[in-house]
Amino acid sequence: ERNGYFDSKLLSRQHAEIWEDSGKIYIKDVKSANGTFINGERLSPEGVQSEPFELKNDDIVEFGIDIIGEDNKTTIHHKVAARVMCVFTDEDA
Repeated sequence: ERNGYFDSKLLSRQHAEIWEDSGKIYIKDVKSANGTFINGERLSPEGVQSEPFELKNDDIVEFGIDIIGEDNKTTIHHKVAARVMCVFTDEDA
């Protein structure tokens, strides 16, 4: 119920964890093959669990990488990406 599911060939079955602690939102990569990126920076090498990273408003989170075809133009598989918006109260919204 609390897990996110993305139908993507680029994401590992267990790719990343996101959680809240004391009013802060954290993410960590859990040994994924294609990586978890925050603002373009990979959290850890392939197959290595990352340290927790505190997410901030307007961070860009990317799961995986775009896979480009042999023509070096066509994207065969797209990464999953989102902009962070932390909402804890009605005023935050």
